[in-house]
Amino acid sequence: MAKTFTIGQFKKMSGLTARTLQYYDEIGLLAAKRTSSGHRYYQESDLWILQKIVSLKFLGFSLEEIADFIRKDTWNEKDSLIFQRDLMKKKREQLNDAIRLLSLAIDQIERGGTLHTDIFVSMINNVQMEDDHKSWMKSVVPSPYIDELFDRIKNNQEEIEKRAMDLFSRIKELAFSDPKSSAVEQLVTELIELAAEVAGDDFHTLETYFATDLEEDPWLFPYPFSPEEEKWLEQAMTYYKEKEE
Repeated sequence: MAKTFTIGQFKKMSGLTARTLQYYDEIGLLAAKRTSSGHRYYQESDLWILQKIVSLKFLGFSLEEIADFIRKDTWNEKDSLIFQRDLMKKKREQLNDAIRLLSLAIDQIERGGTLHTDIFVSMINNVQMEDDHKSWMKSVVPSPYIDELFDRIKNNQEEIEKRAMDLFSRIKELAFSDPKSSAVEQLVTELIELAAEVAGDDFHTLETYFATDLEEDPWLFPYPFSPEEEKWLEQAMTYYKEKEE
């Protein structure tokens, strides 16, 4: 006689909730059997079906795709497999980005620095909305410049982010002091040097393009500084450029 399991036993073995098993039953993905009195139970063969479901869910397949998979003895959906593989690669990249940013924040604190929320959120946004940023920039600047810029950033992203977080934090801490002071001038010098390193030989070209007066999207580009801090920084930048000239 085939071995059977109650809902409680099956739930305990699978690690799934009773509600999840009930939902799978309702949509026909893993149908429970019924006793004469109406109680649900599962057979040993249902364990293999459940293993398929859990495995395919781990790979990111939808329940509809899983149901299609289970109905077939063989599966030749190469395009779907390729799509899921690429999707998992993307998720891996996102996890790596999240780990890198969290490590950056921890390092900032351990070195005795201040972790400013605005700066951290801005850096998360830069990673999270990279494709949107690239698309927006290409509407302003010829594509080759932008592709080279993002490739340059990717090649040295961790170091650039570390320097930027430290520099932006020090700018916040000196905000509203005398914009003509030597300490502020040093920060402005570092800021321009970092921008020049990131932009490379295209620095002045990109600076010219982005000088275009366009309406910025605060959701797409959250600024790491408050409007008051930004105004103060503009004063410091103006003084620096006038001095250089």
